[in-house]
Amino acid sequence: MAETARTMIVMDSGESRFQLRAGALIRHGDHILIHRALTDNFWSLPGGRVEFHEAGAETLAREIEEEIGCKATIGPLRFIIENFFEYAGRRVHELGFYYEAELLQPFPFHETEIVHRVKDGSADLEFRWAPSTLIGLDRFDLVPTPIRNLIITNPAGIQHFVRRDAA
Repeated sequence: MAETARTMIVMDSGESRFQLRAGALIRHGDHILIHRALTDNFWSLPGGRVEFHEAGAETLAREIEEEIGCKATIGPLRFIIENFFEYAGRRVHELGFYYEAELLQPFPFHETEIVHRVKDGSADLEFRWAPSTLIGLDRFDLVPTPIRNLIITNPAGIQHFVRRDAA
């Protein structure tokens, strides 16, 4: 029997949350596409929560089409980050899969301006290109933090990190 409702893989327990997320490494020369909700003071890689019965790469293809408005080729899995942090009064345990991705249609590029805005549910999102340098990524407070060095060094193979907020 096929499920008709889409359900994100998120589990809340008291003041704690677990979530499964997929993120995209979308590059343009020496820049990388980042996004944020207007209510946040940090940025992240485009993507979203994985839904039941959906592979991480499928999540990215769906999220990119929903949020950016174009199809993408999803490449290899590059990074796995187990991220433990606090957000909106909750202790969050996030498992993130980060894949290379390439947009199949032209997408605006500007070095200093917001290039795209979209409403995603109740969140207003904005997208921009950030320089793939430590100074550039630090300036935007790109999270999770280990992703900054991974973007810059672009190591071969799949990298795995565990990142915890300082207690």
